[in-house]
Amino acid sequence: MKKSGSIVLLALCLFSGAVMAQEKGFYSLGFEKVNLRVGPAERFPIKWVYQEKHYPVEVLDSFENWRQVREVDGTIGWVHQKMLKEARYVLIQEEDKLLSSPSVSGKVVAYVQPGVIARVHSCPAGDYCLLQFTHEDKKIEGWFPRRFVWGLYDGEVIE
Repeated sequence: MKKSGSIVLLALCLFSGAVMAQEKGFYSLGFEKVNLRVGPAERFPIKWVYQEKHYPVEVLDSFENWRQVREVDGTIGWVHQKMLKEARYVLIQEEDKLLSSPSVSGKVVAYVQPGVIARVHSCPAGDYCLLQFTHEDKKIEGWFPRRFVWGLYDGEVIE
């Protein structure tokens, strides 16, 4: 009986490792207020309070229900998993044009400033991603240069 219990425990450990590997990657904050803590539990001090829903973060590691995340400036801390959503958002890092098509010859839809958050609709192989912005309760969609966003891996394709 002890031997079979060990096999079940080993299988559970292997399965949880596979789940942890799937949890790494880019996510967005799912709430207006999210505490970034110095460690993976509520007993750890709050390092920073995010006040921007959809802010993109990269999950680096997991411990129980906590995720170690990194943000655009390199700050690392821990947030509870329930505060993260799989919806992909990016942070604009440089000003550029939002275009009607994925090429420099596309019509200018808008000019986008650094610090703006956008939802990713698709990001095919190539230089542009189809993003959606919300401005004054109005949704604006267009193609933006991939090189000017944070929240994507090099060469990552999102359909």
